[in-house]
Formats: sequence, structure tokens, C-alpha cells
Amino acid sequence: MSPVTTYQTAIRGYRAGPPAERAGFGISTGCAAAIGISRAVNYIRERRRAAPRVRSWGRRIYHSPGSERLRVHHFLPGIVIALLAGGASILTRHDGDELRFSLPFGVGAGLTLDEIALLGELDNPYWESQTLALVQAAVAGALAVGLGVRFHRRGSRA
Repeated sequence: MSPVTTYQTAIRGYRAGPPAERAGFGISTGCAAAIGISRAVNYIRERRRAAPRVRSWGRRIYHSPGSERLRVHHFLPGIVIALLAGGASILTRHDGDELRFSLPFGVGAGLTLDEIALLGELDNPYWESQTLALVQAAVAGALAVGLGVRFHRRGSRA
């Protein structure tokens, strides 16, 4: 099967899918892409600095275990409520504009989730949250791939 045929089959399955699946695909794709790109840019910028490994060791010593604390400001629950409400409103759309709204929503959600440690004012927000950000990106990416496979299967049956 050629890449063009595969793409056309997936598009046919996407169009035949329910609005909630289409919206979920857009949200998860945007979220995974935003986290992945922001972490890649951050990694490249850090590696281009002078003595990145020495800086990393110094940062780890300075932020040794036991010195971190999480402060939950009132905007953190507000962000959660806004993300849940926005996601629910996009997932329940039935007018065919799911992708137009879900992709930018997913990008915004991904960029916000990528900075959750900074928003909570951890002492070392960028490097301690690396694993969490990669897990978030992997989960969103897996969801997008799963929905993409589902669209392809649906399109090949149509």
C-alpha cells in the first residue's frame, strides 16, 4: 500500500468517525507535538551553552533531594478547570469544526502541561520535570497514534 493510499484511507476513516474521536485526535496530536517540540528546543539550547554537563552537575548538587517544595497557587486549579471545560466543549461538538479547535487547544494544553513544574514553583523546574513531560508527550502521542490507526481501519472498511 503506497503512502498516498494509506493517507487517503486514514482521511476517509477520519471523516467517517464520530466528532469526539476527531476532536480527541486533534487535542492529543497538538499536545504531543507541543511538548515534544518545546523539550527538543530546550534540550538543544542547553547543549549549546558552555560546559552543559558541568552546569547540569552543578544544578543537581544545588537542588539536592529534600530542598524542593511544591506551592499550589490558585491559578493551578483554575488552569485544570479551564482545560477540562475547554476539552469537554471541543469533544462534544457536532458541527464538523473539531479539528479547527482541537489542534490549537491541544498545543495550548501541551505547552501549559510542559511548564507545570515551573507553575508550581519547584526549585528546579526544568530538569526535575523532564521525565513527567516526556511521559505526558508519550501518552498523548500514543493516543494520537491509536486514533490514527482506528481511522485507517475505519477508512479501509468504507
